[in-house]
Amino acid sequence: MIEYIKGELVELSPAFAVVDINGMGYRMNITVNTYTALQVVEGDSQKAVKLYIYESIREDAHELFGFSTKKEREVFLLLLTVNGIGANTARMILSEMTVDELSALIA
Repeated sequence: MIEYIKGELVELSPAFAVVDINGMGYRMNITVNTYTALQVVEGDSQKAVKLYIYESIREDAHELFGFSTKKEREVFLLLLTVNGIGANTARMILSEMTVDELSALIA
């Protein structure tokens, strides 16, 4: 399993980020919270980022999901254990609220 990816941010949208590592670009699906965190970096001339990764390997697709914090990735992994919630649904849930807001809602 990939723990994290560290490199230069070369492309950013609310749905994905592309990080260049020695000439190879890795596209990762991200949450809106991670997008907000990366916007600060995007204005920096160095654009160095570190994203914690969840790698989804299915028969029809291989996808990377990137998170700005380990805590966000941990909550994402917990959401995946809920019956009926897949990776994209978990990403959308975490895009609608922060980890702390979701924890308070569940409690």
